[in-house]
Amino acid sequence: MIPGLLKNKISVEFYRFIVVGVWSTIINYGIFYILLEFLSVNYLTSSAVGFISGVFAGYGFNRKWTFKVEKEKKNTEIIKYYTVYIVSLILSLLFLKIIVDVVGVDPRIANILAIGLTTFTNFVGIKMVVFK
Repeated sequence: MIPGLLKNKISVEFYRFIVVGVWSTIINYGIFYILLEFLSVNYLTSSAVGFISGVFAGYGFNRKWTFKVEKEKKNTEIIKYYTVYIVSLILSLLFLKIIVDVVGVDPRIANILAIGLTTFTNFVGIKMVVFK
């Protein structure tokens, strides 16, 4: 593939990944906020449950629309997809724990920052490991 076309393809994929990510983030943060504010669930647990909900919501869209994967699903693809997100979840929770407990950032704001951090790690992981 010509380098300019590759760059354009990655740009389109990243844009689509962001669109799917916005939808997934609304689910993620909505569940986090409900658990934290209305059910008094610990901020780390709330964040993890929200994150996982957003991941499940985004899988099909990322597969078909973002990365245009047409072949049949393989179990290894699904395992790789969720492995990338598990690693991302761990990084997110570590980041969240540090900026809430050490730096003193409000968990509602810190979770938004953690979502921002994982957007990049998720894209790179999904692009390089799952839907190459």
